[in-house]
Amino acid sequence: MFAPIVAVAAALTLGAAPAAPSLDALAQAYDETSHVLAEARFVSAGDSFRLTKWSSDGGRAVVQYKYIRTDGTFQSGEHLGPSAAGVSVTFDHDFGEGRKIVFRVCVDDYCSGTGDGQNWTIGYA
Repeated sequence: MFAPIVAVAAALTLGAAPAAPSLDALAQAYDETSHVLAEARFVSAGDSFRLTKWSSDGGRAVVQYKYIRTDGTFQSGEHLGPSAAGVSVTFDHDFGEGRKIVFRVCVDDYCSGTGDGQNWTIGYA
């Protein structure tokens, strides 16, 4: 359990030297038939996640995120989103300019990245 967190923290710090330009990003979770279940969009202007559930099947959409704070400490969290199809919610943050954010979106057991931090989507605040 501890090793994946250390691996993600190490991966996040590799590009932390100069501040990167802001970068919006999109993560989508698909079912086994390639149907989009939900998406999480990171919007760098405003440091926010916009979480949308597209499927009427399954549970709630969830966005999980990780980053290194400006003071060098590791931060992770998640936001529970809608369970109804076609509904979007926005979650605002203040990550700090140039911070690398990794995130994924999930609905039930379907996620856009693996649990151990592989294939997570990258955005820059």
